[in-house]
Amino acid sequence: MTIEDTPAEKLLASELAMLLGNITHRLKRYQTDGFRVCFAEFAARCCDDDSRLARRVLLRTGWVPAGDGEWIVGKGAHPLTKVTDWETLDSICETILDTYRPIEDGASRAA
Repeated sequence: MTIEDTPAEKLLASELAMLLGNITHRLKRYQTDGFRVCFAEFAARCCDDDSRLARRVLLRTGWVPAGDGEWIVGKGAHPLTKVTDWETLDSICETILDTYRPIEDGASRAA
């Protein structure tokens, strides 16, 4: 899938960015040192393998490319999994994605 510049796609990117921002700001003790994430894994797990959507979400929340496929916010000292686990994040992102990009045939995203 690719992102289009429709109002729904802009809202999708905004909602995912708000979620990511809330996750990275909820534990103050880790904010200064910042976080890092593998771009490909983030795109696959949180953005339905849509790299353009993943880039928009990360950029909106202050992340920057750091080389070797990683993106960082702040100093990039901690993995994103320091403040959330992938299973929880997957589940929430899937719910958000299904709201804006419903699957017509009722099949699950994992299929």
